Amino acid sequence: MPTIAPDPTKAVLTGSMEVLSQEISNEEGMYRIRSGQQVYYLTISTDVFDEDTMCRPYLLLPQLPSLSDMPSRKIKLARNEDGSLAVTAYHDPLQEITFIWHEKRIDVLSLPRIKRLRSGVFETLYEGRAAVAKIACFEWQIPSLTRETWAYCVLTETQRPSDGPLIAPGFLGHLTENGRVMGFLMEKLEGRFACSDDLTQCAALLKRLHGLGSLGLVHGDVNRYNFIVEEGCRGCVRLVDFEHAQDYDEKLAHAELESLPAELAEETGRGSTITRPVIQP
Repeated sequence: MPTIAPDPTKAVLTGSMEVLSQEISNEEGMYRIRSGQQVYYLTISTDVFDEDTMCRPYLLLPQLPSLSDMPSRKIKLARNEDGSLAVTAYHDPLQEITFIWHEKRIDVLSLPRIKRLRSGVFETLYEGRAAVAKIACFEWQIPSLTRETWAYCVLTETQRPSDGPLIAPGFLGHLTENGRVMGFLMEKLEGRFACSDDLTQCAALLKRLHGLGSLGLVHGDVNRYNFIVEEGCRGCVRLVDFEHAQDYDEKLAHAELESLPAELAEETGRGSTITRPVIQP
């Protein structure tokens, strides 16, 4: 992991760079940054820049060294004892989703970001239709998305047309970033979140999930915001967010069915989706 001396004569053109994702703790900030058609992952110690700069991309980007000169896409910034900037490049490969089952791979950078639904989830357009992209913004999120990718595979391969409406959104393909798989694209559902009035339909849907032939699943997070009551479909309900899904277990299945009435009556907003528009650069 070589330490690279940044070239102060090279100005960063902020118009060609964009902070795609960021998470900041007391010790460090993690950033996913696009520079041209490459994406870099930066870890910056909180003593490198002041708090405002760490939190605001328009202040941060002009302070960064030129990323296009970096020999790696994993980089750490810190301060040397003399106060100068220390840039360390890590050459170990970025983690990726290795459970690949769908024939389609779609470059996430090719998708327009229409609306941010929450961290790592955004509404987009694909082949002229609304869709939802879900990605691992950082490496520690890869395991949960791998699990969800596996769950969609089970759902896709075990459901038959005679079984009725699909349990979950349709899986449209794996999402890639600079060649590695780090998310997936799914059908966008139009509808509302479930409530206590939908208990019968939601319980029936969960039982269908539990009884998928010999490959039944337990959802693992049955909060009301993971049940979508579709518009114009006579109260058809579908499930989303399979990050905690696992193979069928009788005790776990019984427990999530028992918890369903309380989950559907919950009004604190726990598990809800926060949306805001995304302005394209």
